[in-house]
Amino acid sequence: MKRLWHAREFSTVAILVAEVLFFTWYLWPEAGRDHTFFTKDNFLLIFKYSSIYGIAAIGAAIVIISGGVDLSPGAVIALTTVVTGYCFVEAGWPLWASAAMGLAVGVLAGLASGWLIVRVGLPAFIATLGVMGIWRGTAFIVTQARFFDLSARLPQNWHVGGVSIDWLGPIVMIALAVVFQILMTQYQWGRGVFAVGGNETAALFSGIPVNRIKTSAYLLSGLLAAVSGVVLAIVQGQGKADLATGYELDIIASAVVGGASRAGGRGSVAGAVLGALICGVLRNALVQIPGATFYDRLIVGVVVIVIVV
Repeated sequence: MKRLWHAREFSTVAILVAEVLFFTWYLWPEAGRDHTFFTKDNFLLIFKYSSIYGIAAIGAAIVIISGGVDLSPGAVIALTTVVTGYCFVEAGWPLWASAAMGLAVGVLAGLASGWLIVRVGLPAFIATLGVMGIWRGTAFIVTQARFFDLSARLPQNWHVGGVSIDWLGPIVMIALAVVFQILMTQYQWGRGVFAVGGNETAALFSGIPVNRIKTSAYLLSGLLAAVSGVVLAIVQGQGKADLATGYELDIIASAVVGGASRAGGRGSVAGAVLGALICGVLRNALVQIPGATFYDRLIVGVVVIVIVV
């Protein structure tokens, strides 16, 4: 119980529970009407769209823990939806092959960022900012102001193994969170990521392959952003160049709210997923409050600062 109390994720869970309870009370309906927030369908909606941030936030958390930063996930997500949509709709490929091509985009993006940072020696902020522009621009070049309608070829009311496709994102997010939480806490590679972020020089003199660790962190960040893109393309049924605009800051905010330290060496994968859910609940509830939509960004910014403090 003492370890649980001092766990970083404990306070994040407490904030999430408090947030849900507050909006349940604040949005309580009058005159016996149905509750619009505290419902099974609405919680599925929160999980469904939070998973887009949450999957990519796992990769962002790993990069931040390693002492870096990645500004390109939003652009990678958009390009992934475009490539997946092009292969599926225009080229007529099967969905699994189209998704594989989308994931290849993430691998390429991660390797490009890692090469610029590790080999060329660019600061992570500059390298990933440039890569962000390249991938977003490539998506616009491919689409030429069009979009690829995946929903026209996907089955209506699609179920896989009796489970609605709406659960695709949450299931993938939870599964990846479990896998990477174990990798980060119980395996040598994960300890290496923490060591590099905590003190890169000490890690180098301890025999840890610093360059390999940093490259793997950016590779995973790109790959997980591509997984988010594939999920978004399937769930939303579109491949568009302007999708996921501004997601970069939301993804980083999710990781930081979940306890990842921008100084490096601290954080957790589970915390990043919880941070994505906190942001998802907040955005879902604000839409239901009259007039609050105009204050969306302001409120989210204030909440991020307060939670981190």
